Amino acid sequence: MGFANGFIMSLGMFSIIPVPKNSWNEKHMPLIIPCLPLVGLLIGLVWYGTAHLLHQLSTPQPIQNAAVLFAPMILTGFIHIDGYMDTADAVFSRADLETKKRILKDPKAGAFAVIAIAGMILFQYSAIQTIIDAQKTYLTFAFIPPISRCAAGIAMLRLKPVFETGYNVAFRKNTKPRHTVFICITAAIILTTAWFALRILALPLLAGTLAGTLATLYLYKQFKGMSGDLCGCVITIGELAALLCMAIVP
Repeated sequence: MGFANGFIMSLGMFSIIPVPKNSWNEKHMPLIIPCLPLVGLLIGLVWYGTAHLLHQLSTPQPIQNAAVLFAPMILTGFIHIDGYMDTADAVFSRADLETKKRILKDPKAGAFAVIAIAGMILFQYSAIQTIIDAQKTYLTFAFIPPISRCAAGIAMLRLKPVFETGYNVAFRKNTKPRHTVFICITAAIILTTAWFALRILALPLLAGTLAGTLATLYLYKQFKGMSGDLCGCVITIGELAALLCMAIVP
């Protein structure tokens, strides 16, 4: 029951999917981050279902492209995209550490954020159009969100936080090494299942994992810690890398 409630709490925090109003229980807060990949799995299944349904309905391709592009973003309430934009503003400012931290917490979007999101959407749209044109399997969509959240979840649990307050710190409270192990096991199960289901077409998941890991290391070096916004950026970069690889792999 505790794990199920932790999943519901994670779903309520990281998606717009409705959950029971009385589901919040501080005792289960340590389960919110470990359940993040499972939230990603649900988002991935909806993403796959959306792409498959639009294909079956012979929807005009530009509409398919846009719907498939925005489906996972809408399901998350754009929370990870917001983190990606805040991170872009801070990183590209090339300022000192304290200034970058201040920019990271600033809710306003600057020029770097606008440029970064425009570039990301352009590349994602191009990748999705290539995937649909080549009639590649949409099943890979189901695996991308959960695997991209594994690297971010481990970073949130094991790396020191940038700020002394905030959700990142609250979610880490009372977590144990077994919670990190759970995410690692989840990642292994996802990759193994994807390999048996997709074979070489599972390669994008490895690309997403590698990109997410490298992004984590880079951002940790830049900010001397991790935050919710930085982890949102890691998820976004991992998903973008997976989509680009999915478009390129024959």
